[in-house]
Amino acid sequence: MSNMNNPKEKLSKKIAKSLQIDILNGKYASGSRLPSERNLANLFSASRITVREAIEKLMQLGIVEKRPNSGTYVNEISAQASIMLMMEITNYSEAVDSDILISMMDFRRVIEVYCVARVAQRASTADIADIKKIVSDMKCRMDDKQSIALLNFNLHSSLIRLSGNKVIQLLFNSFNPIYQYYIEFFHLLPNASTDIISYYERLLVAIEMGDDRYAAHIMEELLFYGENRVKKAINLVENGKQIKIR
Repeated sequence: MSNMNNPKEKLSKKIAKSLQIDILNGKYASGSRLPSERNLANLFSASRITVREAIEKLMQLGIVEKRPNSGTYVNEISAQASIMLMMEITNYSEAVDSDILISMMDFRRVIEVYCVARVAQRASTADIADIKKIVSDMKCRMDDKQSIALLNFNLHSSLIRLSGNKVIQLLFNSFNPIYQYYIEFFHLLPNASTDIISYYERLLVAIEMGDDRYAAHIMEELLFYGENRVKKAINLVENGKQIKIR
């Protein structure tokens, strides 16, 4: 049983989260049947009503489905799970699934390259001054991993906001925890903080010039650099499929 240690969390939510982690880690494969409500109740020392609430939560996320007179079966996650599942996954505090982290990096590159090009097209003088301030603060705090990671996150968050695309902004907000994990992880790597500053300085110049193509090119270079560093490091720190970041 996974992730059952928080006494403040409602028991049905704990059970749902534990089953969710087991499903994502392959304990229960797609198409397989979960244990019966009675067996799950015994396993988690809970009532059948509590187990039923947990199953309902998994159904809302698209992870499982109930089949009349047959039981509860695991869905094909990639085909049937909802965006709510991604939000659930990214709210884990102790670890991040490595496949999710890598997929997030791909998604991030697509949306941020687009967004920074939009920023170059539409940023005001005040917007540019705000970006400059963040980059300047980053340069002053190279030795403070926590501070520079937060500033880095704030910079990307600002670029998303300044792009003016509300849907992307909502998605970014939904995935905040895993973005923060990713950036914190990145800044723990040797020389990572110092290596990226030149990218941000060039990016700032492109935005000031209003050169959307150059800005997009630099952002893509920056994100590829970060991805390659993190993917290489994952091979060293991965524990099963869960990457411990804190």
